[in-house]
Amino acid sequence: MENCNQALRLDPAYLPALYNQSALPAARGDTAIARTLAERAYRLRPDNEAIRQLYLRFNRDPSPNPWPRRQTGQAYRQSADDRNTSVPRPSARLTSRLFPARLWMMGTRPFTERLNTRIGMAGVLAAVVLVSVALYLPATQYSFVWDDEPLIVNNSLLASSGPAEIFSRGFWAGGPDQDTGPSASYYRPLVTLSFWLDLHISHANPHWFHLVNLLLYALAAAAVTLVLWELLHSGVWALLGGLLFAAHSSHVESVAFVSGRTDIMLTLFTGIAAFALLRSFRKHNRWWWLAVLAAFGCALLSKETAVLFPLLVALAPLLVGVRYDRRHWFLVLAALVVLGGYFLLRAAAVPLATPDGSTETWRPFVASINTLGLYIRIFFWPFEHNLWYQATDTPLISTPNAVAVLLFVVSALVVALKRRFTKALWGYAWTVAFLLPVVSIASLGPLAAERLLFLPSAGIVMALVAVLSRLVKSHAPARRIAWAGVAVVIVLLGTDSMMRTRVWRNAETLFPAMIREAPDVAGGYSNLADAIAGRQPDSALALYERALRLDPDFAHAHLHAAILLRSKGDQRRAIQHLRVARELAPNSHMVLNNLALAYRAVGEVDSALVTIDRALALPPGGSAALRLNRASILVSAGRADEAARELDRALALDSTIPGARTMLADLLRQRGRYDSAIALMQAEVKGRPSAPSFAYLGDLFINKGDSALAGLSYNQALRIDPAYVRALYGQSVLSAAQGDSATARMLAERAYQLRPDITEIRELYSRLVRLPNP
Repeated sequence: MENCNQALRLDPAYLPALYNQSALPAARGDTAIARTLAERAYRLRPDNEAIRQLYLRFNRDPSPNPWPRRQTGQAYRQSADDRNTSVPRPSARLTSRLFPARLWMMGTRPFTERLNTRIGMAGVLAAVVLVSVALYLPATQYSFVWDDEPLIVNNSLLASSGPAEIFSRGFWAGGPDQDTGPSASYYRPLVTLSFWLDLHISHANPHWFHLVNLLLYALAAAAVTLVLWELLHSGVWALLGGLLFAAHSSHVESVAFVSGRTDIMLTLFTGIAAFALLRSFRKHNRWWWLAVLAAFGCALLSKETAVLFPLLVALAPLLVGVRYDRRHWFLVLAALVVLGGYFLLRAAAVPLATPDGSTETWRPFVASINTLGLYIRIFFWPFEHNLWYQATDTPLISTPNAVAVLLFVVSALVVALKRRFTKALWGYAWTVAFLLPVVSIASLGPLAAERLLFLPSAGIVMALVAVLSRLVKSHAPARRIAWAGVAVVIVLLGTDSMMRTRVWRNAETLFPAMIREAPDVAGGYSNLADAIAGRQPDSALALYERALRLDPDFAHAHLHAAILLRSKGDQRRAIQHLRVARELAPNSHMVLNNLALAYRAVGEVDSALVTIDRALALPPGGSAALRLNRASILVSAGRADEAARELDRALALDSTIPGARTMLADLLRQRGRYDSAIALMQAEVKGRPSAPSFAYLGDLFINKGDSALAGLSYNQALRIDPAYVRALYGQSVLSAAQGDSATARMLAERAYQLRPDITEIRELYSRLVRLPNP
C-alpha cells in the first residue's frame, strides 16, 4: 500500500499503482475512493481488459452509499457478516498509515466527489450554518415586538415560575389577558422553557433572545441539509438545498421575530427525527429509532403541527424506495405511543380546542384550497411580502391559488409515475403533512402567515432538489447550468431576506409596514396604537378609532381604547367601549377587569362587584391581580374585612404582586394594628424598594410614635426620588417638630414648588415661612 502511494506521488498516471490502489479500498468497502482511481485508470487505458472490468464493476454502483432496494435487514446483515469474515478490517496502525494517502487522494478527486465524504459534508454543514448566521446577524440588535410583549416582557408567570411548572400550563398563560379563544389550547412548553432560560440568562435583554433565535435557525438549516444528504447522497445538492432553505426570504418572520421561535424549534427537531429515520434505513441500525422518537417528542412539545409526523414514518419506506421490514411497524407503533403520551400531557395542562360548529362543509374546503395555494405561491415568489394576510368574504376559490394547487398536484402525480423521481415523493409528502395543520378551515379566504410556511418549505426544497438532481444527472452541461441557476436564486433570496429583516427592527418600523401592506386591515392600526400608547396617547386613541371604523367588531381596539380613555379620566366613554368589548369577548378576563374598575370609578360599586366576580368565575380561575382589584372595590364599598381576606388570597397566589401589601397595611392601620402594618411594609420595601413604600412606612412609624425610624424611612424615600412630595412633606413636618426649622422650611419650599395645589403642602409652607431664621 505504501509503495503504491509512493509510486502515485512520483507518477499519478502509473497504471499498476492505480489498479492496485483501487483494489484495497474496494475490499474495505470504500467504493468512493475505489471508483475514482478506477475511473482515472480507465481513462488512461480503456483497452486493458482488467482495468475495464474494474471500471464497469464500480460504474454499476449507483452511489457511494447505495440504498438497499432488494435486501431485507436480515439479508443485508448476513451479507455484511460475510464481507467482514472474508476481508479483515484494517488495524488501527494500518489505518493511521493510510490516512495521509487518503487525504492526498482526496486532493486529486473532483470537488463534487470530495463533498460526498465525511469531511466534505462537514464543510457543507459549516457553509450552511455560516450563511444562515450572516444573513440574519443584524437582527440580533432588534427589540421585542408584537407577540413578544405578552409572551415575554409582560408575562407575569415566566419570571416567577420554575422549569417544571412550565409543562403544566398553556403557551399564552401569564400574559396580560387570559385568552379563552382557540389559542388558549396552544401547548408549547419547550419554546416557553427556552424563553425562561433566555430571561434568566439575559434579564430580558432582547438582543440575547434574537441571538438564540439565530443560532437555532442555523441548526434547523443544518438539519434540513442532513435530511437532503441522506435522501440524495450528493454533497453538492445537499449544499444547494441547504443554502436555498437558509436563504429563503419567507423565513424572515420566523427568525427576526422572537415569537417565531416556535416554527424554528419545530423544524429543528422534525429535521433531526427525519435524518435519524433515513439514516436507520441506510445503516440498518435500529438504534437510530431512539433518536427518531426523542426528536419527535421534542417537536410535539415545540408546536402542534408535528402531530402528522407518524404518517410520514409509516410511509417512509415507500417514499424513499426501500423494502418494508415488518419491524418497521414497531417504530410506527412507538411513534403513536409518543403521540398519545403527548395528548395526555397537554390534556392535563390546556383545554381541548373545539371546532367552530360550522355546518357548511364547502366553506372550509374553499378556505383550505385558497390557503394551500397561497402558501405554494409564497414559496415560489416570496418577494411580495405581507405581514397580514386577511381572510376575504368571497365563497370562490382564487384563480392564482387554484392554479398553484393544480400544478402542485399534477407535479406530484408525474413524480409518482416516474421511478427515477421516487425520492421526490418524500418532499411532497412532507409538504402536505405539515401544510394540512396550518391551512385555514374556518375562514373563506387565505388567512395565513409566512412563518407558518417555515416547516413545509423544507419539504418543497427537498422535492425540488430531488427532481432537479435526477433530471440533470446524466448530462454534465445541464447539471452545471442547474447548479448555477440555483446559486443565482439563492443569492436573490438572500438579498431579499436581508432587506426584509429591517422591517422587524422595532414596533415603529414593523407596524407602519403592516399598515402599508394591508391598509384595509384594522389589526395594523391597533398594533401601532398599542406601541405608542404610553408616549402618544392622543395619537393612539385616533388609531384605535380608525381601526374600529374598519372593523366595528374588533374587541382588542375597543378594550385598549377604553384603557386610554380611563387614563384620561373619561370613564363614561370607556364604559361604552368596554360593554361592546364584553359582548364581543364575553370570556376575557382583561375586559371584565377593566369594566369593573371603570364602574368603581363612576361610583357603581355593585355593578363593579358583579363584573369582577364574573371574571373570577372564568377558567382557569382568579388571578392575584383580579383578587387585588376585587379588594379595592370592596374597600370602596366599605367592606374592609372582606377586602382584607381578598388581599390575603392575592398574596397567597403571588407574594410579589405590586400594591397588595400596601393596601393590606393601610387596612390594618385603620384598625390600629400598626405593628402588623409596619411588618408588611418592611417586607414590601425589602423585596421592592420604592419611594412611595418608604414614605408610607415613615407615616406608619409616625402613627406609632417612633420619629427616629420615621426619619430614616423618609430619607430612604428621598434617596430613591428626591422630588417625591409625600416624603418631603413628612420629613418637613418631622424636622419642624424636632426644632430644626431651617431644614423644615427648605423641605417645605421644595414640596411647595413641586405641588402648590395640595392644601396640606400650601398650609405647611405658609406656616413655616413666618418662622424667624435661626
